[in-house]
Amino acid sequence: MKKIFLLLFIASGLLIASCTKRYDVVPNQTVYANLKTTDWTASDSDYTALINTPQIDNYFNQHGGVIVYFTFDNGQSFEQIPEVYNGISFSYTYTAGGIELYAQNADGTKPTSAPTALTAKIVLVDSN
Repeated sequence: MKKIFLLLFIASGLLIASCTKRYDVVPNQTVYANLKTTDWTASDSDYTALINTPQIDNYFNQHGGVIVYFTFDNGQSFEQIPEVYNGISFSYTYTAGGIELYAQNADGTKPTSAPTALTAKIVLVDSN
């Protein structure tokens, strides 16, 4: 009889231990933006371009994350920014509604011309 109770006790422990935790999977979103050379605006120290991203609302701005990649070879590969490419340092900031891109020479000076046309891949990482 003791053996039966021991086996039942062990079996119930295994059942309790095999319970799985539930994880809510929050889907991420990828957005592409094609930038033309004329999309870049010159300032005293750099060039800037704005990507309108209505997916970044106030809530997402506080709780989500944004990762930006550029492709310089028509989508064959993507490089995460901040990045220095051909002597140009690319970086970005984001707020609700948009991403602002910055381009300046790697030495901190303004480039002689705006960046060439390129595609940005924007990964919006949601969090809860």
